Amino acid sequence: MQIGVSLCMIVRNEEEYLDACLKSVDGVANEMIIVDTGSTDSTVEIARRHGARVVFHSWENDFSAARNLSLESAAGNWILVLDADEELSRLSREKMRDFIKTSQADGVEMVVRSEMPETDVLKYEDMMIVRLFRNRKNYRYTMPVHEQIRGSIEQNGGKIERSDLMIVHHGYSRKTVQGAEDRGERNLAILRHALSRSDDDPYLHYQTGVTLMSMGRKEEAYAEMKRVLTLDYAGMGSEILERLFMKMSQVALERNENDNAVMYARRCLDYNASNGIAMYVAAFGLLSMNKITDGYQMLLRIRENGGSNLRLDIQLEHLIRACKELLKV
Repeated sequence: MQIGVSLCMIVRNEEEYLDACLKSVDGVANEMIIVDTGSTDSTVEIARRHGARVVFHSWENDFSAARNLSLESAAGNWILVLDADEELSRLSREKMRDFIKTSQADGVEMVVRSEMPETDVLKYEDMMIVRLFRNRKNYRYTMPVHEQIRGSIEQNGGKIERSDLMIVHHGYSRKTVQGAEDRGERNLAILRHALSRSDDDPYLHYQTGVTLMSMGRKEEAYAEMKRVLTLDYAGMGSEILERLFMKMSQVALERNENDNAVMYARRCLDYNASNGIAMYVAAFGLLSMNKITDGYQMLLRIRENGGSNLRLDIQLEHLIRACKELLKV
């Protein structure tokens, strides 16, 4: 049987991004299935111009339901999932065809690289997310927001493989989605509803914390993330736990809880020794506690392997120079 790839998407009012997204899978996707949840712009016309099959679905405040609808009629052996403000990287277009011919995996983690706004300390943020998986009826998305496919694959005995295939995400800094709807308020409402039925779910508390943090409500976010630590969070996976402790360290530092900031930063580094944000937080926390030698060593560590996606290169060198003068090294 010939191997094929079905691109499966959900969209609403995505005329700004959709054309570039669909062009990025040219020569990779054998078919495109797009679930539209109520576009009022030219999204549907753009999709059809690319040969996509458009399915209309009323929005039910449940991303998994819409995602799973897009999977129902997919005919490919493999399914690739993208959002409209994402593109498959050029190099990955060349690699993917050969990759799926030889892979023994059921689900494939891809690098999702989110470009960050100029005001952010990071130039980009990478996450490993399963976006390519075999087309099987028992592989379905769960969670109403920040929907996941990985758990379904693993619960059905599927093997997850990590790859260097990359998706570039352009729209991370957009405040509004689906026309004029506020992204944070929409996601928060869905998460609160889910928590009302499952308050002991650490992943829901984590995502609630992330959403509140993106809205600038850092005290509430901190409380949600601390709640995660009171629950059985070990199964959330190293990528999520890395981000949890990274974000907790940032808020703790802003609260002048320097000892907690360093502790959380170090826990983050246990999951990813090259996390530049965690190293910066640890360095600032240590320097604030007058632990100059330890802070200096952390700054050197950033220079060696953690600063490639940070915008603070000049500040880093100033701090290293100041520590050298204090330590007389």
